[in-house]
Amino acid sequence: MFRAILAASAVLISGAGEVLAQPSPFEARYDPAIPDARATFGYAFGEEITPPEDAIDYLYTLEAAAPDRVEVVEYARSWEGRPLAYAVIASPEVMARLDDIRSGLASLADPRGLDAASRQALIADLPAVVWLSYGVHGNEISSTDAGLRTAYHLLAAQDDPTVETIFANTIVVVDPTQNPDGRNRFLQSFRAARGLEFSGDRYTAEHDEPWPGGRYNHYLFDLNRDWFARTQPETRGRTDAILEWRPVVVVDAHEMSGDSTYFFAPSAEPFNPEIVQSQRDAQGLIGRNHGTWFDRLGYAYFTREVYDAFYPGYGDMWPTLQGAVAMTYEQASARGLAWRRRDGSTLTYADGVNHHFVASLSTAQVVAENRERFLNDFVNFRASASTSADDPQAMLLSLSGNRWGAERMARNLAAQGIEVGRVEPGTSACGTRLDDGGFLVRFDQPAGRLARTLLEATTDLPADFMVEQERRRADGLGHELYDVTAWSLPLMNNVDSATCRRSPTLATEAVDPEMPIERVTTQHSAEWGYVIAWTDAGQARFVAALAHAGIAMRTTDLAFRIGDRNFPRGSVVVPRHGAPDDLDALMNRLAAESGARFEGMATSWVDEGPNPGSSNFLALRAPRVAMLWDAGTDPTSAGATRYVLERRHDIPVSVIRTRSVGRAQLDNYDVLIVPEQGYGGLSSTLGSSGARAISEFVREGGVLVGLGDATRWLASADVGLIPAQRERAADTPRDGAAASGQVVDGSVLANEAELRVLEATAGSMPESSPGALVNVVANPNAWMASGYDGGAAALVTGSDIYAPVAMDDATTALRFDERDALLAGGYLWQEYADQLALKPFVLSTSQGAGQVVAITQSPTTRAYLEGLDLLLLNAILLGPAHSRALR
Repeated sequence: MFRAILAASAVLISGAGEVLAQPSPFEARYDPAIPDARATFGYAFGEEITPPEDAIDYLYTLEAAAPDRVEVVEYARSWEGRPLAYAVIASPEVMARLDDIRSGLASLADPRGLDAASRQALIADLPAVVWLSYGVHGNEISSTDAGLRTAYHLLAAQDDPTVETIFANTIVVVDPTQNPDGRNRFLQSFRAARGLEFSGDRYTAEHDEPWPGGRYNHYLFDLNRDWFARTQPETRGRTDAILEWRPVVVVDAHEMSGDSTYFFAPSAEPFNPEIVQSQRDAQGLIGRNHGTWFDRLGYAYFTREVYDAFYPGYGDMWPTLQGAVAMTYEQASARGLAWRRRDGSTLTYADGVNHHFVASLSTAQVVAENRERFLNDFVNFRASASTSADDPQAMLLSLSGNRWGAERMARNLAAQGIEVGRVEPGTSACGTRLDDGGFLVRFDQPAGRLARTLLEATTDLPADFMVEQERRRADGLGHELYDVTAWSLPLMNNVDSATCRRSPTLATEAVDPEMPIERVTTQHSAEWGYVIAWTDAGQARFVAALAHAGIAMRTTDLAFRIGDRNFPRGSVVVPRHGAPDDLDALMNRLAAESGARFEGMATSWVDEGPNPGSSNFLALRAPRVAMLWDAGTDPTSAGATRYVLERRHDIPVSVIRTRSVGRAQLDNYDVLIVPEQGYGGLSSTLGSSGARAISEFVREGGVLVGLGDATRWLASADVGLIPAQRERAADTPRDGAAASGQVVDGSVLANEAELRVLEATAGSMPESSPGALVNVVANPNAWMASGYDGGAAALVTGSDIYAPVAMDDATTALRFDERDALLAGGYLWQEYADQLALKPFVLSTSQGAGQVVAITQSPTTRAYLEGLDLLLLNAILLGPAHSRALR
């Protein structure tokens, strides 16, 4: 069916001649029956910043004007209720058979059932899908209007050979606003600051967004890091849509510094090793076409710098690992309608819209002119996911230990099109025994490349790239790692796993991502009440729900045994006496909602450990939780923490602006969370009055929880709520040749190594970790370590390392593992790892009647460290039980 209309539609673009022979898209004649921006909004494309609701309405306007060539699909709703929608744009002939086309594309995505003839027949018959997405960061504004202009141009341009070729060979999907809540937040700030004339001065209010800025969605997530975690509705809807349409090319259009130009692929190093050569070649093919268009129109650009292709949570990397050629495009941002560059020139909003528009059309053009190549490459990627015999072939995930985390992880993988099979209890394979059952993920499946990079402990960085990074560090230059180096889901979910050198032959049942986690009960008598083992975050979620329902419960720091049943420290008992008559029904209903486990207690007698009436059992109640918010806090830390508690565990969080803490009624709360610090820091925003109020809150029995670098503030001389001290880098000088003043002692240098020591910044902090997963070890006597007897993995970023703390001053609830066992996944600088080993990860101490907890590396980063959810819940639920506040 599909053939190129023009001779230019060859298997490969032959060079710049075809582009130069074609009319510029800015010379197009347009069909007046298709409404443009001026007819719809009252301004031309690029003259004003289109609000998100108007952008979606415009898609429906285009659909009404050309119903035979456009179909608008709403794929999600934001937390604030705004629609997210894409427009499917294709020829009338293609639109008439969309269901058959989607079915054919699904067959190509799983080519295991296709013989060679059937495969080639589908490739000859099907259009290639080009997915153009815009505005994932709400304050990266020009791309949305570029997307609208692209949709208009495709539908309205007349006698345009490029458009005709695109319609002859492709389906183009335009997703104009991936983050409507963030875009709306930016526009509110911009409009409020706008005066008689817009200003290009970067320091004026219209460019200077108040906290948290428009980059993030409602829960302050960077949606361009969320693709495999799928925590946000915008991401879940988008990944579902991409799995439905199976695009061969995906564009994620962004903005960057207004003093820059334009970036398009090829991407920078490092490349994820699961990316195949055909994908890299296709990036070059598309990039060369862009370069020809940009040269013709006088647009500056750069390639192969800064923006890499390694972390699988990016909006370009997740589709790449599904088989697409996915790319980030970055346009210098006007952050308004104009931006005066440092060289004196002015960048306008219209400039950004035009550049993204041209890159979008150029992308669709290349795919249209090479339709069969892109479809063949896509199928080959999906067909070749099985590894060589030297590489692992599968992974087993255990339900023992962290049952809730394993169940959630299996569903998340299945929702991404990864085949996951449930394995029966007692199964033995791959050198392990799954006493409680588990899951099998084979890598010889169409989504095997994505599965492998998400599950293996480490995705290898190219050796030559890391040699270069170490050279740069030795020369005092910054490294070129753009994001974290580790993201293994078993490690981040604290789920035991076993790697299989060969794919085991096991009977499995396919995991349904929509199936709720089943509750588990036993047949033991519950005449006295119930017991809930403190083993995972699902159990804690269940306890929180019971507390919210007003059920009286008690928890203990000591393990206990009833017959042959052992319950770890932190476990919770639910007495029947004093409980409502419907306790049994309530327990069953709430356990079903959480997928939790509970067991009956016939009496309060225990065979080993404390009885529920002992003073070692403490009353547990529903916590009233507040968190610092606004200036001085990091938006992503505050947002992710709030999300984890509210949306994953149904615990409401009241947010208090930092400027109001000094006069806030903190005694209304049991727990106060201090997220990581942001621009300006906590000292300046809270001031002395805020610090005094928080200290008083703790002394009167409150629980204070500091996350990540908030530990610095807690430990500062002016606050002094935790006895923690940051360490300087162990290998930098602090005196001698580093002394200040005009005259210093002379020195004789024997070699270059001694010179490097003297050149190092005196008393500098350890060099920042780009992000690696490390093992942590629990203190068996610390209540904050409840549920972590087997340890866990934490993500370490930044340069903070804290010195050991005397046991009389604070409890080290969890510490980083010994050097040889420290690194769990990713890459750590050697000297950083040497210094981090055995240092505190979690500290707790009593202050007055209250408790202070410092978690030195945040457990809520991006909300994807689900294995550390229980750590936060320990502080939230068990912390108030350990305070001595009068109730």
